[in-house]
Amino acid sequence: ACTTSSSALHWSLSHAPLHCLPIAYAMPAMTAVAQPVTFDTAMTHLKKLVFKNRIRIKDFIVDFDKLRSGYVHENHFLSALSMAKLDKDLSPAELKTIAEHFTVQRGPSLDMVDYAKFLEDVNIIFGTPNLDKAPLADSPREPSDLLDRTRYIMCSRVMEDPQEEELYHEVIGRLQDIIARRGTPVKPFFDDAASDKNSPSLFGHVTMAQFRQCLSTKLDLEVTEPEAEVLAKKFRHEDKPEFINYIAFSNTIDPLKPVTKYKN
Repeated sequence: ACTTSSSALHWSLSHAPLHCLPIAYAMPAMTAVAQPVTFDTAMTHLKKLVFKNRIRIKDFIVDFDKLRSGYVHENHFLSALSMAKLDKDLSPAELKTIAEHFTVQRGPSLDMVDYAKFLEDVNIIFGTPNLDKAPLADSPREPSDLLDRTRYIMCSRVMEDPQEEELYHEVIGRLQDIIARRGTPVKPFFDDAASDKNSPSLFGHVTMAQFRQCLSTKLDLEVTEPEAEVLAKKFRHEDKPEFINYIAFSNTIDPLKPVTKYKN
């Protein structure tokens, strides 16, 4: 029987080219870096979820306010957001930050959440309030700052670290050259991965593991770990960073056909 010492195996794996490594060793799992929670970031996250899913938060919160005073206790406020299923995507820290921002003193020892002001702030995403009183006022069709209409065509995200942004342009340029020489678009490979029964039911997205596997095994693209990290950060889903927008990635490096446009 042929045996190999663990030290010899470690040496061979550490010195092998990335594209020759087994998929388990090719690229370590990439994890999203937690961003500091502020009221602005938390509220923007909430507004995006409310707008995309057309959630009427008022329907969940008014029952906690029997007198229709516009105020509820913090635990009731958080319960209402949970009933609206916003706690599935918003972190406890984000929910707590929002609740504290709208908390006001209603008595010597009574703090309550001003949910009326909260709803006024949130509902602005659906149009100009009191439009019936000002019919000539501008009312945008949709909040462009919350919904990127080109998210399936390209990635407009600019990373905060200039070195990461520079690395991204280097690796994406190299991949574009390779794919152009091959003459084979990459999107069908990701389509196959996305159609797998174990894939997430999220249109145009694959998991990080599937993204890495397509790069290293299906497409045989030699990408270093830092380069893979940068690609994942660039094309990750805005609300679910564990998923990668492969349609935008494919449209970026596939030069053989017009950009695929999607209305979603």
